[in-house]
Amino acid sequence: MKISRRRGIITHWDIDGLASAVILSKMLNPERRILSSVNSVARYIGELVSLGLNEIWIADLNPASSMKNQLNMTLERAKRLGVKLYWFDHHQWSNDMINLFNQYSEVISFINESSMVASHIVANYFGVGGNEYYRKLISLAYDDDFFENRFEITRIYRRVLKWDGWDIRYRVLESLLQGELEPRWLIEYYVNEVKNLYENLIREAIGRMEVVEKNGARLLIFPDVDPRVHPGELIEVVEKQGLLAHAYIVRYPRGISLRSDYVDVSKIASLYGGGGHPRVAGIPGGVGMEAVLKSLLDAFEKHGVNRPLYIA
Repeated sequence: MKISRRRGIITHWDIDGLASAVILSKMLNPERRILSSVNSVARYIGELVSLGLNEIWIADLNPASSMKNQLNMTLERAKRLGVKLYWFDHHQWSNDMINLFNQYSEVISFINESSMVASHIVANYFGVGGNEYYRKLISLAYDDDFFENRFEITRIYRRVLKWDGWDIRYRVLESLLQGELEPRWLIEYYVNEVKNLYENLIREAIGRMEVVEKNGARLLIFPDVDPRVHPGELIEVVEKQGLLAHAYIVRYPRGISLRSDYVDVSKIASLYGGGGHPRVAGIPGGVGMEAVLKSLLDAFEKHGVNRPLYIA
């Protein structure tokens, strides 16, 4: 007897995650679409399994090592119920999570390619990379994730998606599903509600900036930053002001963002249950700033500051 496929999708809520959600939705016609933070992905998988879905497609989400036990229980339940997971990502994963996924190879089909955005990986998987609309979405995803900033609409999306929470994110997704790449309502909302306040928050964050220098390494620390401020945009502004550093630490109420061209910050983030990319990484939760700062300074002491690890 043929088993009917009941599908759900879970993606991140940034531009790449939304682009992935659009492509997955068009290809799969899922019963449920969920936008998720990294910390909630295991819970949402469990919810979809409880609803009786037997295919779950996930994109642009890399669970932290701290989620290993929760995810292990979820995957064990999925295995028992015959649920299949398809996972597409481009972040660096901890060895703990890779080993866990290998234990459930009959449950999870996993593709991770760090040189691509997740939506591009998804499009290639389905063989629809040549679709004009998908190519435009993927281009915006690269513009955002790789912080190229070639398009003004990228900056608008980035700021609005961080500004007003889940309702606005789902509204953006609906517009994208309808083929509206630059929704008029989004641009008006940005101009009227976000732009000036956002730029004021950046100025406030710079006003609280601290500088740490040791053994030739210069670090800029931004404490108590509003979570709606994108770390890349904050650092972009200070660099334009001539305030350059070997590493940047942005402290939010519920996590820390790390950026550097000189040390692999994803390795440092992994020490504290986080992850990301070699040049850009994050740590969730209330980890102490002092411990992270010490780890960064230790890395600079080992590597030095005379040459970047990464050359664009």
